Amino acid sequence: MLTDLIIFIDNSIIAVNKPSGLRTIPDGYNKSKENLQTLLKSKFPELMTVHRLDKETSGVILFARNKEAHRNLNHQFENRLVRKKYWVISHNIPVWDNYISRLPLLVDGDRRHRTIIDQSGKLSETHFIKHKFDQKKCLSFLEAIPYSGYTHQIRSHLSFLGFSILGDHLYTKNLSTFQKKLNLNVKRMMLHAASLEFLHPDTNQKIVINTEVPFSLDII
Repeated sequence: MLTDLIIFIDNSIIAVNKPSGLRTIPDGYNKSKENLQTLLKSKFPELMTVHRLDKETSGVILFARNKEAHRNLNHQFENRLVRKKYWVISHNIPVWDNYISRLPLLVDGDRRHRTIIDQSGKLSETHFIKHKFDQKKCLSFLEAIPYSGYTHQIRSHLSFLGFSILGDHLYTKNLSTFQKKLNLNVKRMMLHAASLEFLHPDTNQKIVINTEVPFSLDII
């Protein structure tokens, strides 16, 4: 199963298509809980984590295989040189086709450890594009491109804007009874990291790693 998740590998990097429901790194309270980092280290003990995806989020995630690659990739992520794209199914239908959300985010800002919109937070930016929608189910299929990379950024932005992600039980806002029922009926949160674009730490050549979106409006 582990080898099926690997979508790119060479001497410096490993890219994996993480399934929804699997932690990226060990749980802070219970190290025995299954996580992607520990699974990969059983086969690649030199592996180092570069960035993370939420447990509920699926999609492409990148790991380094040596210290030089780790340092290089950390620099790219910290300086926002990595281009990321996500697919989302959200509640409600925006009137816009394109929208750039620029909001100050405070990570771990409330008792539920959510990232909240707060003037004391750091300015964040996400570009949203509406691709499809289902009027009957009141759902939208969106593309999300975050230009900053704060914890739960896309989830927080969409919830604040009134477009909570389908299946997200942490960031809910003003959902109808019908929408709450939809949330309970889906098996996962509908957020998928579709692609990463970065410079290879050895060659400095542009690398684009893509994954197929595992959900659609038609199957809900």
